[in-house]
Amino acid sequence: MLLNLNNKKYGCAPITKHIQILMIFIIALIILPIISPSYPVSAEASVSSWTAMKPMPTARGDFGVAVVAGKIYVMGGTNETSETLSIVEEYNPSTNEWITKAPMPTPRSGLALAVYNGKIYAIGGTVGNNVYVGNNEMFDPVTNSWETKASMPTPRAGLCANAVNEGIYLIGGERYSSVAPFRVETDVNEVYNPVADSWTTKSPLPNAIEGYGSAVVGDKIYLIGGSKRAASTGNSILVGDNQVYDVQTDQWTSARAFPFAVSWGAAVATLGYLAPQRIYHFGGSSVGSLNRTEMFNPIANSWSTVEPMPTLRERLGVVAINDILYVIGGFDGTDWVSTVEQFKPAGYGTMPPVVQITSPENKTYADVPLVFATNRGTVWMGYSLDGQANVTLDKPITLTGLSQGSHRIVIFANDSAGNMGVSNTVYFSVDTIAPIIIILSPANQSYSSTDIELTFTLDKPVSALAYSLDGAETIALSGNVTLPALPHGGHRLTIYATDEVGNSSEKTVYFSIEPFPFVLVVAVVVIIIIVVATAYLLYKHLKNAKPKTTPP
Repeated sequence: MLLNLNNKKYGCAPITKHIQILMIFIIALIILPIISPSYPVSAEASVSSWTAMKPMPTARGDFGVAVVAGKIYVMGGTNETSETLSIVEEYNPSTNEWITKAPMPTPRSGLALAVYNGKIYAIGGTVGNNVYVGNNEMFDPVTNSWETKASMPTPRAGLCANAVNEGIYLIGGERYSSVAPFRVETDVNEVYNPVADSWTTKSPLPNAIEGYGSAVVGDKIYLIGGSKRAASTGNSILVGDNQVYDVQTDQWTSARAFPFAVSWGAAVATLGYLAPQRIYHFGGSSVGSLNRTEMFNPIANSWSTVEPMPTLRERLGVVAINDILYVIGGFDGTDWVSTVEQFKPAGYGTMPPVVQITSPENKTYADVPLVFATNRGTVWMGYSLDGQANVTLDKPITLTGLSQGSHRIVIFANDSAGNMGVSNTVYFSVDTIAPIIIILSPANQSYSSTDIELTFTLDKPVSALAYSLDGAETIALSGNVTLPALPHGGHRLTIYATDEVGNSSEKTVYFSIEPFPFVLVVAVVVIIIIVVATAYLLYKHLKNAKPKTTPP
């Protein structure tokens, strides 16, 4: 399918060609039903709804759009005079009011916006007469001020920015070419790190495109539709590709193709908070501006048609706030529009709260911290331990006094509409028994050696182990050791052990160091020798002193 977009930047026909546009639109009404595959009309269409909101103050398209703290920011773009805009307007859905904010430092259209840590990054686009830029300017909604950041390495426009985890991904788009018509689609995939204010290059887009719709589900970025330039004529060739980039693996795959070739539509994902998680694609161009709304189910990998937009348009913007979608501005085939229409997806308000237990984990505890997170407000929460009756829960708590052994826990959450959410079930164990320490050596006795072997056993693994001798500072232990050069006298040795869940115990033994009495032994030996010698000498003396008698 070919569409000549050479006469006006980004394919918007000049006023002098209104008749041409009207003819194309009439042809589109006849041809589009024929060329579009017969995708089913979703049953959800009957309960989807559109509501007209207060129009944007500035009619425009090819702008960037983002959400911070429940407010919508529309930046830059172009209008009926082909002027490149720096206008920034803020919309508050709760009051249905618009206000003007500090303008962008660099007026531009075809730019992309992404939000990180409450700041909006306006990246790329064109200025003046199709001059491609990589400008990266950060807007702080709190201070209503701008700051210049590291520019995108590849200047380009007609692309989307998606913030996933710690990076902002800028994929594809249109860049300058030295060959007429001096612009060409690109497959570049560059990611910006807002913390480091730096850029890196990732795996390129398999099918280079510009003017696509894009949405994020989990860690995957979906690029839907788009267009490329025909080498021979420079006209746009529309595509219906659904290219999927996995941020974690840096790999590309293909999902179910869009129902027909389309470009310059807008896409956004509901998050499953209040409506089923889906990707919605609005409008675009396919032999004329469209008002079609298509819904993609990432799990079923299928498309279905839902209730169309009240307003035909392409080069529009769309955002989601609490799973309600806001479609803004664009080009209706004749004029730039300021229309804002709110789309409430089918199944809105029927989704149960999502509850996630973050603690306990599948491990052993003494006292059990019960910590959880919910994706939105609830009117009641409770937990069930080991299948017992629910206990009301309004904040994280610590479960104490649980019995020794294995347990399981689950949390329930109920919203104001009566939708009941159930958390993941966590299995864990409780251990309240302290480690048993058996000291094998030293024993409660005296030792002659001043080097004492410290040997002991434990009945379970421990996370901390230490000993103290005679009340001194504790010393870490990793196993049996020798206590060298202990002084003479009595001693007290205590071993401390703490297991992996914090149960602690200690064991004390008393012993003494009594050296062998060499001096005493020598003295006793000397005394014995002296006594024996004295006795012997006395005996000899007495024997010699006895008078001799003469025989008769």
